[in-house]
Amino acid sequence: MTAITVLGGGISGLSTAWYLAQKVPANVSIKVIEASSRVGGWIRTDRRHTPIGEIIAEAGPRTLRTGKSPDALSVLELVDDLDLRSHVILSDAQSAAARNRYIYYDGTLNRMPSSLSSLASGLPAAATCLVGGVWRDFTRKSNTPVENDESVHEFIGRRFGQKVDDNLASAVMHGIYAADTKDLSARALLYPFWLADRMGKRGVISGLRKVARVSRARHAGRSVESVDGERRARNPEFWTSVDGASMYSFRGGMQTLPDEMAKKLRERPNVEISTGSKVVAARVGAMGKAQIEVDGGRVIESDHVVNTLPLHAMQGVFGSDQTPMLDHTPYSSVVVVNLTYKGKGRTPVDGFGYLVPRASQHESRALGVVFDSCALPEQDTCDVTRVTVMLGGPRFKELFGSKDVEAEAKLLALDTVQRELGIRGDALDVHVTVGAQCIPTYTTGYVDRLQQMHEWTKRQLNGRMSLVGAAYGGPAVPQCVNHARTHVCDHLNLDTLDQSPQCVSGLEEIIKAFDLPA
Repeated sequence: MTAITVLGGGISGLSTAWYLAQKVPANVSIKVIEASSRVGGWIRTDRRHTPIGEIIAEAGPRTLRTGKSPDALSVLELVDDLDLRSHVILSDAQSAAARNRYIYYDGTLNRMPSSLSSLASGLPAAATCLVGGVWRDFTRKSNTPVENDESVHEFIGRRFGQKVDDNLASAVMHGIYAADTKDLSARALLYPFWLADRMGKRGVISGLRKVARVSRARHAGRSVESVDGERRARNPEFWTSVDGASMYSFRGGMQTLPDEMAKKLRERPNVEISTGSKVVAARVGAMGKAQIEVDGGRVIESDHVVNTLPLHAMQGVFGSDQTPMLDHTPYSSVVVVNLTYKGKGRTPVDGFGYLVPRASQHESRALGVVFDSCALPEQDTCDVTRVTVMLGGPRFKELFGSKDVEAEAKLLALDTVQRELGIRGDALDVHVTVGAQCIPTYTTGYVDRLQQMHEWTKRQLNGRMSLVGAAYGGPAVPQCVNHARTHVCDHLNLDTLDQSPQCVSGLEEIIKAFDLPA
């Protein structure tokens, strides 16, 4: 019997198993191996009981973006296929949560422009540096370094000035990667701008037009991503409502997505999901097949292994054959504190929330705060205001050190919303989640290490292993889902799994996106 093993039961592993189950016949075995006691990874929704009713607390991602990108459509189509349409709650594109996003700067909430028309009222204090930054890049001669990568901090400072990074870029990267721009790769995370800097005669802005031409040439002949007509015709109300939304989640929280995937996978007789099974070794068996050993001594033989484990969980699994990616990809730790207060509308402004840039770290100890009740009011079934404070990331050791992390995080979060939002009084509920090593940091030199990881992976397990996950194509849920779909549907030859090694890494499309133009 042909067998495929998926290592990891987070969103990447479940998505991989889901797309495999849609493609392979029922006589192909699919096993998902998860070390923890639950599936879903960092997607976790906790139900909490308060004196006035039940609430939900998101310990990880809380919303998903709509749109026509391959990543966004992958998740929307997955939601459709899982029959979760009636569980979806949408945030309208004209809602306050969609239009109002803030940066905490100089002790106040600075509303960022969301459109050209919103610029009519002028730039907030945090963003006035953009004017000088653009002029600086436009007028300054090219000063591109010889090295093929630099930090986001160095790149933005070199072309646009230090304030643009300190006031703006650092806040954005706190929100996405919970990391410092001084550690993040400009080539990996700002690739179009990084490339424009190398193609333009006088910096980034002058090079963007050339980058656009290169992009059009690369994508010539490809159809624009859209929902196929047959799918839209089956559920027109759902797809029409999605068209007018900016983001969405589920009435019961984000965990609805992995839970439903796992439920439907377990209904298939050829799929097995094992929790509480930590991978301890991987090797080639006597017949040339891949063998995965889990704690307790169980050995699983497979024709192919799709490895979605975080890089730090792969340390030692493949013996002494290491690759720089394993040693040079740190993970950020984030503490999420969900706070619930009695009464609606307790935040001073309506919007999605705010991020804290490097320039404001002397004023605030948070990475950012999300206004959950404003972003998704339909999740509130009682008279409450929910906010989430995110702490840690590059400041984790500074803030927590050897302290009791949960107790300290509770104090910091309550102090943050009181000082920065003016929310006083006792919280109905405080829920703390420590996400240890939860987000991979794409450090300087990432693209070169990714290429090395590609070659290393093809050598492992006699060519019978490939990779999917947050450390490669991006850490967001849509990126993980689309990576799984693309790999299974476009790169694995599922008809020959039991006959010959695949010799693919799962990183082909990602590496191709970083190719330099001729």
